[in-house]
Amino acid sequence: MNQNNEFNNTFGRKPLNREVHLTDYLKIIRKHIWILVIFFTVVVSVVTYLSFTVTPVYKATTQIIIDNKKSFMEEMADVMRIDATDKEYYQTQYKLLASRSLAKQVIQENELREVFYRDALEKIGSSETAPDENDMESYLPLSDAEVTSEMIDWYLRNLMIEPIRETHLVNISFSNKSPETSARVANAHAHAFIERSSQIQRMSSQQALDWLKSQIQGQKFKVGDSQKAAFQYKYEKLRSFSFDDESIFLFPEIKENNVIGELYKQLCILKESVLANTKKYGPNHPRMIEANASIKGLEQEIIEEVKKVCSSIKRELDSIIAFESTNPKMQDIQEQMSLVKAGGAINYDILHLEAMSDQAIYDILINQAKEINLTGNMKKDTIRVVDKAEAPLFPSKPRKKLNVLLSVVVGLTFGTGLVFFREYMDNTVKTQEEIVRCTSMPVLGMVPYMKSLKKEGVLALSGNGKPPGRKNQKGSYYYRSNSDCIINRLPFMQTGMRGQAMMVGSATPGEGKTTVLAKLAVSMAKGGLRVIMVDADVYNTSLSNLFGLKDNENAGMSNAMEKIRSWQIQDGSLCNCSLDDLFSLIALKKFSGELTISNELQKITTIFENGNLFHIDNVDTPFANRLGTMLLRGGFINETQLKDAMERNQRTKLPLGYILINAGYINQGQLKGPIKLQIEEHLQKLFSWKEGTYSFKPGSIETYEDKRVFFQEDFTPVINRLGRLGGSRLLEREILSNVTTLNGSNISLLRFGTGEIFPEGRTYFQLFEKFLNLLKQRYDVVLVDTPPLLNATGSVTPLLPLADGVILVAKSGHVTVDEVDQAAAIIKETKTKLLGTIMNYTETGAYYYR
Repeated sequence: MNQNNEFNNTFGRKPLNREVHLTDYLKIIRKHIWILVIFFTVVVSVVTYLSFTVTPVYKATTQIIIDNKKSFMEEMADVMRIDATDKEYYQTQYKLLASRSLAKQVIQENELREVFYRDALEKIGSSETAPDENDMESYLPLSDAEVTSEMIDWYLRNLMIEPIRETHLVNISFSNKSPETSARVANAHAHAFIERSSQIQRMSSQQALDWLKSQIQGQKFKVGDSQKAAFQYKYEKLRSFSFDDESIFLFPEIKENNVIGELYKQLCILKESVLANTKKYGPNHPRMIEANASIKGLEQEIIEEVKKVCSSIKRELDSIIAFESTNPKMQDIQEQMSLVKAGGAINYDILHLEAMSDQAIYDILINQAKEINLTGNMKKDTIRVVDKAEAPLFPSKPRKKLNVLLSVVVGLTFGTGLVFFREYMDNTVKTQEEIVRCTSMPVLGMVPYMKSLKKEGVLALSGNGKPPGRKNQKGSYYYRSNSDCIINRLPFMQTGMRGQAMMVGSATPGEGKTTVLAKLAVSMAKGGLRVIMVDADVYNTSLSNLFGLKDNENAGMSNAMEKIRSWQIQDGSLCNCSLDDLFSLIALKKFSGELTISNELQKITTIFENGNLFHIDNVDTPFANRLGTMLLRGGFINETQLKDAMERNQRTKLPLGYILINAGYINQGQLKGPIKLQIEEHLQKLFSWKEGTYSFKPGSIETYEDKRVFFQEDFTPVINRLGRLGGSRLLEREILSNVTTLNGSNISLLRFGTGEIFPEGRTYFQLFEKFLNLLKQRYDVVLVDTPPLLNATGSVTPLLPLADGVILVAKSGHVTVDEVDQAAAIIKETKTKLLGTIMNYTETGAYYYR
């Protein structure tokens, strides 16, 4: 990461970790401005169209006031046990205002069926499809007295009950297409609600009155029973009058009787006088006799007066008994009498107090009954209309100006939110910092899209450096490459590019890697380098189209591969087919057999098994270079052992190495190095031949496992190195014959062609490697256009190690971060050097090229 930071600082880039500024948000909005414009236009257009085309609806409002005055029923809460709070009361009133029964009553009383049918038919007629006959029948008028649930639902949908907070006021609104109808229905709904509330109050008063009447009747019987018990008690006491029972004189009838009171007063005075004179006079004294006679006279008078009072009480008692006999609901007087007789402890005070209490309750009930009867029929003014509804002059909806203004605000707000949501959900690579984090490599440069070429409809490229958009003499468009600074950042430019192969790839299709490769090739060619472009994108060959070339069915890399694969190795001259060609073809075809090469002086036989070099025999090798001489000079054997082995070799024709090991003179480990050295010396001599003839005899070889010493050495690296030094004639001739030169001699193109070659087979990769080495010897730079790494991994991964470096192209806003990371991981797994990345379709100046 330190290297990346230094790279960013070198080219004046912003560090990876930085604060988000307002300009970053503005860039996001500018980047997705089309989303904002489309969303804003659609919202404003739709709302404006609907606001000016929809049928206007008028809303009339009636305002009423609801007072929670205490009614007579509520004043009798203790009696009726009713618990009502203000909140519950008002909530109940609001629910009653929107009840279905009230709506049905208003519809019936105001003949709103026609209004419902008219609205329903207009709704059906305004629909896009023609109304069905069944639908039409369902909205036809029924009987005048019938109100359907659909009518009530329609009515409640257009009705609005709005309590005004912190007040007792309620707004009753009704919406309709006719202003007169809306005002009429709103007033009718308020009037119906008031009438229903008054009716409910009258019913409550009547119920209270009926209850009081029943209570009065019962209390009346109770008062009669109390009075009857009191009179019965007094009658029994007075009938058995005795001066010893002083409680009798506490009866109201006795106490309030003046005559009895005066007689009783005289009696008391006289008794006091007799009591005082008893000691002074004897019982037979005339005064005492006269006093006693007076006492008896007064007592008799009192008794007579008491009998009169008892007679009057008897008359009252007889009237009560007579009333009781005519009313079966009266309690039996005998129960009270039994209580009186059984409970002698009951005194008159208790009975008197009970009678007074019952009488007081009876009087209260009588007064309340009169009051309820008087006021129950009066109209309660707890609910009344404050403002009547009038026909509105302006529709309540649509509110055109407000709707348009809100649509503008909503369009801008939600459009901007949609832009940022789109940016949040977009996990594609958009900045060079994201590329650096994914690949751990610097961004070589950024390539914008040239809109001028797109407007002309031509994507032709040239290396002449003329301004873009101008036509040359042949009618093609020239392109001024802005990738000159990119090639200067390549690591190879520090030491100079000579025979370097670079692959240009991308993670996914459609990222513009082919166009970027062409721009790099043009820039390098202008800089004096010999550049060849190799179109290895077998799934989308488009390099020739960028340069305005027509496809040639008989020219291309696959055509050369097809021709080389069909080449038959029999015999011929090294002038047409070099040793590198022969060894490559035998390895490609996995031939087994003997290849004999000879010139005027020597003849060497090479033995192959399944395309691999097995052994080399050179009978004309001088004695100093033979195997025995190398072993003798190396101190592995002596002259006597060598002489003995040579004699056996001439006699038995067995390999010298086998004879030395079989005789016990050396072991296999001592023999391995000299044999390998001998074969490498033969290969160096063989590849130094420029002239001569060859012949190939295919067939299986006899290895003589028990007689021949074979160490299975891999001489492929030696053969490849010697082949590059010796050069190729057949392969080079075939591949160069399919190369097309563009715009002079500095830039060339090798198309893929139309040959029938499997792009993921072994033959394709082996020949591609050979062709790539040949092209590197002829050109300074070889740019290979590869298939997308993630879509064609099988045809790209084996090619990556063949290149000196890979340039990864990432299209801004197209490829995701994960895809770039996966592509970079594939390159790193093959241990191929990732030179850097190029951001394509990036923002430049005041434009963003998508």
